[in-house]
Amino acid sequence: MKKNIVALAVASAIAAPVAMADAPTVYGQINMAAEQYSVKDAAGDKDKTNSGSQVNSRASRIGIKGATDLGNGLKAVYKAEFEVQIDGSSTLKNRNQYVGLAGGFGTVLMGRHDTPFKMIQSKDLFNDAKLSDNKPMAGGLGVAGAGGEVRTSNVLAYVSPSFGGVKLMGAFVPKETGGDNTKESSFTDTVSLAAMYGSKKKGLYVAAAYNTWDKATQAGGNAGSVDELRVTAQYAIAGLIANVMYQDFSGKGIKDTNEKGTNIQANVGYKIGNFMPKVKVSQVDRDKANGQKFKDSTNYALGLDYSLGKKTTAYVEYAYLDKVETADGNVAAGANDKSEASAFSIGLLHKF
Repeated sequence: MKKNIVALAVASAIAAPVAMADAPTVYGQINMAAEQYSVKDAAGDKDKTNSGSQVNSRASRIGIKGATDLGNGLKAVYKAEFEVQIDGSSTLKNRNQYVGLAGGFGTVLMGRHDTPFKMIQSKDLFNDAKLSDNKPMAGGLGVAGAGGEVRTSNVLAYVSPSFGGVKLMGAFVPKETGGDNTKESSFTDTVSLAAMYGSKKKGLYVAAAYNTWDKATQAGGNAGSVDELRVTAQYAIAGLIANVMYQDFSGKGIKDTNEKGTNIQANVGYKIGNFMPKVKVSQVDRDKANGQKFKDSTNYALGLDYSLGKKTTAYVEYAYLDKVETADGNVAAGANDKSEASAFSIGLLHKF
């Protein structure tokens, strides 16, 4: 699950407690699920390669983070987080990693991190699942089909202090290599800006973000810059959590591709004792390309969480993706085809 916006924002360590100074914290989670997949390929036939029984790690991770008091209200902050391939032969995969300075002015950092666009998302009750995470639920829209869920290297980022409950964030990412080689690398090659109010933990939370990807960053050649918009709102109180997120990936630079369109996602969950029933629905509306209208789709997920302890949760989930997504989260060949995927999962999440 995503933590609150301060903990996972581009400069999460701005709120690091004094007790953390000079003492690194080791943290992480292991999330494993036994799953049964049913996948149809572009022809509408059973895809036996991706269908069947699987045991999957859902972005299990380990990291260290901390802050060092430099005096005069200034701190050095850092984090190094890795995905751990619990179910595979490979070892570590880079997640959020940075070093920076924090003070009354806010926080400035450099490294690898989620964009502010990604970070403002409301609480995802199906986070890290292969079919029901925000990325596959967005139906392959957006740059690289990521649905706005982008973690990028070479980040220079800033997060402001709170102004009456409002925080501002900005990230600037030079392309450095790849993309359009006719243009020099610049801090404005990718810009992600966001503003948020409130907390994801309790009460009202609202946020908006904007991404712009310069043509120089687009390997394979989108015709121009790509603009993305995300607006989200959430209300959480007394066990209830409900949110909605609107996304627009119809920027002028996205042409002749099924990555262009809009998406609305909603999560609702209600905690009853140790149980939390939850539901997620996503409507994907695709724009026209080459005179052909790619099919729209409605994706959904149902689940039930059971708290075994403060840090351990068991869950049962069912997810269904219509028309474009496959079991591995990739876009099928042709959004107008009959491809679809569903999964039934039983899992266990333990945090430490």
